[in-house]
Amino acid sequence: MAVALLIVAIQGTFFHPPQWNQSARLAATVAFVEPNTPYTRSFRIDGLKDGDRLPTEDWAASRGVFYSNKAPGVSLLGIVPYYGLYYLERAAKLRPRIPQNTLINVYLLNLWISVFWNVVAALMMIRRLPRFGVHSEQGALLVALVYSFATLVLPFGCSEWGHSTAAAFITLGILCLLEATPASAVLAGMWFGAATLTEYLAGISLVLAGVFFVLQGTERSKQSWRFALGAAPPIVILLIYQKVCFGSYFTTAASLSNPVFMQPGKAAGLFGAPNLAIVYRILFENERGVFYQTPILLLSAVGVLSWYRSSRRGFAALAIANIVVYLLAISAMDGWYGGATTSMRYTIIALPFFCALLPDLRAFRYRKTFLLLFTISAVEMLALAATSTMGVSNRPLSDFAYSTLRNGALAFNPLLASIGVRGLGPGGAIAVTYAAALGYLVRVALSDRSEVGAAVSRSVDPGGHARIIS
Repeated sequence: MAVALLIVAIQGTFFHPPQWNQSARLAATVAFVEPNTPYTRSFRIDGLKDGDRLPTEDWAASRGVFYSNKAPGVSLLGIVPYYGLYYLERAAKLRPRIPQNTLINVYLLNLWISVFWNVVAALMMIRRLPRFGVHSEQGALLVALVYSFATLVLPFGCSEWGHSTAAAFITLGILCLLEATPASAVLAGMWFGAATLTEYLAGISLVLAGVFFVLQGTERSKQSWRFALGAAPPIVILLIYQKVCFGSYFTTAASLSNPVFMQPGKAAGLFGAPNLAIVYRILFENERGVFYQTPILLLSAVGVLSWYRSSRRGFAALAIANIVVYLLAISAMDGWYGGATTSMRYTIIALPFFCALLPDLRAFRYRKTFLLLFTISAVEMLALAATSTMGVSNRPLSDFAYSTLRNGALAFNPLLASIGVRGLGPGGAIAVTYAAALGYLVRVALSDRSEVGAAVSRSVDPGGHARIIS
């Protein structure tokens, strides 16, 4: 479980307190659970959006009341664990409604909402990717390491953004789609549907995966109804949520957002025409571009040939289509850069496709190139995870993240902060330990096959049993 433990160690140690985006999602959870308020058992955030616990301007107004302007997946995921936390704290004579305890609860909720699903996605990559004829077991481990530690999944998993959670669901959907069995078709639909429930933009992957099933020939196309069957529950939940909150099954929260964020004359107030110049900036912009912050993803282009040569070339087309459509859709938004954030956060839901397209890196001829790109990507992602994913700067790495690190202002979680853990001393020890552990895992992945099972001993398949990875 080395990979799982390392994910938890970093995303559990560092935590980014909620800003408008996260507060909007979590306020809906809190309003639903907390008893004896006008908002109990509803998703209205009227009583929280202007308070001192979860203040936010990311609201949607409907019929004179206010809701989160996000897809409801994160809010729904938080209900059961927050119910348990709330009543346990009440039983222990604590006060879950004060700001300090709210922050601790938000941190604990993120261990489920983000960190747990990032672990599941990584372990499923390790277990399932070797089945599809492109990646060896060691190569699958390297793909999981890239996904978990050298992409925006790492820093954005330190808070309830929803992007990394949706990406984890898409990852599980991809792996089920590649299984090509009747049962996996149902599961693929469920996971892609869950991603859409969590992030509206992930509906692109749901639609393209459905098209993939229809176009895959007679036998595979027969599974399209199974895919639709699996997608139905999360999509029905989304439609019912929209009907209850906004009066129409097809009115999205985003379309009723705070007018400050809306653009008259654009589709849903958000989308204009795609812009290729913006696509270039999303990928290559200095310090914020996807390939600047995570240059390891450049190797995805090399892997396309590997998929094309295999019997699964249709998946290569699907992955490329997802990446292209996501980039075009994001470029059509005025806020394509993700607002006051350090990174191109909207591209996170495309990361599973970038990573799946990576070649079998164990057999990659230019290992030094891989190690250099991986190291740069991992260092930059750790810098963001240890500081913040929020920052108003055109040069978020040099002007914000690295300067924040030099000042010792690390983003330790509230439990560690409450016992005095702060500054460069603990941060340096964590960085050294993390580098040693990650380096060991990379060495294992590049070494003999027999060592992989020693490094990653067991994984758990959602809906299945724990199995040894050999």
